This record gives sequence, structure tokens and C-alpha cells, in this order.
Amino acid sequence: MSEENGKKIKLSPEKKFQIYQECSAPNAQIGEILRRYGLYPNALAQIRRQVETGALKELGRNRYKKKSPVAYEQYAKLLEEKQAQESALAQLTQEYLLLKKRVS
Repeated sequence: MSEENGKKIKLSPEKKFQIYQECSAPNAQIGEILRRYGLYPNALAQIRRQVETGALKELGRNRYKKKSPVAYEQYAKLLEEKQAQESALAQLTQEYLLLKKRVS
């Protein structure tokens, strides 16, 4: 993010948003706020871009979007596989019952 005494400062998303809010307040002393966190003005510009990008991404997300329908070919293939498995299961069940009768 920014450097303080040669060390890179790593800020959590919560801290970045806090800095963004403080700097966005009316009559905010931006220079003072940045000095308190050991940041330079370019760090604030980066934080503002990140907030805007995150907000646009979240606002563009459709939470109630229906899942895309399955293609007919894929549906037909899955239906065929299901029928084959049901047929195999029915046959195995019959064989099991016959074996069970022989053992009893």
C-alpha cells in the first residue's frame, strides 16, 4: 500500500474502508488523516479505486438470477444415463432376490 520507514504497510479491507470514509467526510483534513496512517496521497487514490470497483461489482451482481437452463442435448444424455442406471438397478435387484431365495 504505502511505505513507512522502508516497511510496506498492509491494511485490511476494513481499515481501508475506514480511511476512505474518514477522507470522504465533509471538511476532512485528508493530509492529517493520511499522516496518521502513514500513507501518501497515491495510497488514497488507490483505496478510492478499490472502493469504487468493489461497489460496482456488488451492485452489478444479481442475487436472484436464475441458473442458466441446461441444453436439450445435455438433458437428453442425462435422462438416458438415468434410465440405464435404473434398468441396471432393477436387474441387480431381481438377481439379488433370486439369490436370496436360493440361500433361504
